[in-house]
Amino acid sequence: MVKRRNLMLKRVIQYFSPYKKRLIAVFFLSILVSLFTLSDAWLMGRMTEAIFYRTKGMPLSVNVSITKTKIFNLSLVKNVPWQPADKKILNAAINEYGLTVLSSGRAGDSAMAIRVGVPQDLAKDPLKMLPMLQQFLQKRLGSLQVYTSAEEQTVQSGFRLFPQYYTIFILPFFVIIFYFLRGVFTYGQNYLIGSIGQKTIMRLRNQIYQNLQNLSISYFERNKTGQTGQLISRILSDINEINFLFTSGIINIALKPLMVIIGLIWGFTINWKLTLMFALVIPCIAFPVSYLSKKLKAVNKQIMNKNADITDVLEETLTGIKIVKAFGMEKYEIDRFQRETKSSYKATIAGIQLGKMFSPIIEVTISIAISAFLVYSGILILHDTLNPSEFITFAFLMAFLAEPIRSLSGVYFNFPKALVAAERVFDLIDQKSEVVEATNPVELGNVTGSVEFEKVTFGYAADRTVLQDIDLRVNPGEVIALVGPSGAGKTTMVNLVGRFYDPISGKILIDGHNLRDIKIGSLRQSMGIVPQETVLFRGTVADNIAYGKINASMEEIIAAAKAANAHEFIDQMPEGYQTKVGSRGTTLSGGQRQRIAIARALLRDPKILILDEATSALDTQSEILVQDALQKLMKGRTCFVIAHRLSTIRSANRIVVMQDGRIVEVGTHDELLVLDGLYAMLYKTQFRNQEGDSNTNI
Repeated sequence: MVKRRNLMLKRVIQYFSPYKKRLIAVFFLSILVSLFTLSDAWLMGRMTEAIFYRTKGMPLSVNVSITKTKIFNLSLVKNVPWQPADKKILNAAINEYGLTVLSSGRAGDSAMAIRVGVPQDLAKDPLKMLPMLQQFLQKRLGSLQVYTSAEEQTVQSGFRLFPQYYTIFILPFFVIIFYFLRGVFTYGQNYLIGSIGQKTIMRLRNQIYQNLQNLSISYFERNKTGQTGQLISRILSDINEINFLFTSGIINIALKPLMVIIGLIWGFTINWKLTLMFALVIPCIAFPVSYLSKKLKAVNKQIMNKNADITDVLEETLTGIKIVKAFGMEKYEIDRFQRETKSSYKATIAGIQLGKMFSPIIEVTISIAISAFLVYSGILILHDTLNPSEFITFAFLMAFLAEPIRSLSGVYFNFPKALVAAERVFDLIDQKSEVVEATNPVELGNVTGSVEFEKVTFGYAADRTVLQDIDLRVNPGEVIALVGPSGAGKTTMVNLVGRFYDPISGKILIDGHNLRDIKIGSLRQSMGIVPQETVLFRGTVADNIAYGKINASMEEIIAAAKAANAHEFIDQMPEGYQTKVGSRGTTLSGGQRQRIAIARALLRDPKILILDEATSALDTQSEILVQDALQKLMKGRTCFVIAHRLSTIRSANRIVVMQDGRIVEVGTHDELLVLDGLYAMLYKTQFRNQEGDSNTNI
């Protein structure tokens, strides 16, 4: 399972290869976003420090009270030179002791002069506090001598509400700049990720559709029922699910851990104990999330299958809506659809119940971490090992780290669904055509139309043959009528001519070339087909007639329509040949669709023509006109006709009678009647007393 998942991820990642430069840009933008987010936390810490501690040379703002204060002039002497950090520690220590630093200044490398105010309400005799103060400072700064002198005056004292003037204006200005830059970089990152994802999805859709077009007919015939709905579901719904992998999924997996690492590294520079404590959150979240994601994958696979079933029902009922209404099956189909939607609902609810467990697990774990941080940091502050600025900075850092952790958990929630969709889509991409083009295929030139079957055997399944030992030679320009009961193999035989399938044994020759050696595009270019089930595509009437010859002129299109007896009804349409026929040509009658299909074949002007019950949807008058056009078209061309109309069969050069996948009789109409075999039996049972009706079916 893990190996399959890793293989799937590897295939997904391969789709990013054309966008390496953009991915590098996303990587650096993510680093910048992380750094500017951390900079916000750093600025907040500096502002906190500026509020509570005075910096030399900067005037203080107005204090909240004025009291009588005893002033001590302290001269502090260290055994070693003073460092810049020592003054910060000194100011913090004195303020924490409840005193007020009024002024300070250096008096040499090892001496520091400070004026300290001691409010009279702290002690009746402030002089007694000096030994305690000296001990307190020595604890902070090491070996230290304190020399004092005292005076009494009225001073401004109390808690300072605002930092220095420069802090009021400068630091907030930087906060605005940093937030603006972070917003710009975040926009750039999200835009690049979105464009990469959408381009990749477009490539994937195109690749799937291209592969579908290149698959042999056998793939679509194998599981014909519901197959269209399943394919639509995979191309649309499943690819939309995969979109998560190509946008926030893979990107978050790559970048969010980087943000966590950057945050943890910075946290260790502030306070390694607090950082280590917060880092324990990650495994506490990872283990339950990983367990749930495995469970969710199986549920998501079931959800997608259920949704595909709904698509199947929709496709079937909407395509066959006339049959549904004709048999009064509306209530039955409504109930069937509701059963499918209810089944999908149950599967989806199960997925929601499982998936929504991610959020409480994450939030509870993070809240426990925050509570532990507050307790532990409070203890550190009370023991003077953590100052307020570090506390504020680390609080912002925790907020920074919580975001990528939540994002990663969201990835784990959606990842199983996306992987299931990827498996379904890649399964479609991996399908191989059973009809494979030769390594160096032959390009057909001027095709004469000679077709020869040599010992051809074919079956849709290896253990069940449909055609057995077919031997037949068709000369150029010869019209062959295929006759026989349903299931005899007539349609299969002409499908082999178009190489929609390959025979199990034997071979088929076109102008002496084995069909397997001919370039498929070249073969199909020399053929014209009017299928049993007429298919029209969304577009105009002209577009559908010119479907096999897209560069045809309007004059050629009209000529083909006239030959197929279609021009008259087309000309009466609101926009003539530019009239939209709608999806599947539903705005036209069956006879009109059939004549447009014939016009399409006529326009192609093929050397080999296949008519699979081509005239079955035409009325008597239309068939007479079409038959005349077909007779002209067939002259000098090889034609296979599958028809149930006597007029079509009698006009053929030869009639090939088939039964149970074998050719049992070959000859003209009169010859086969004299033979008194299967054809004669079909003729007598279906045409007795109807000889004068040329449109009677056989």
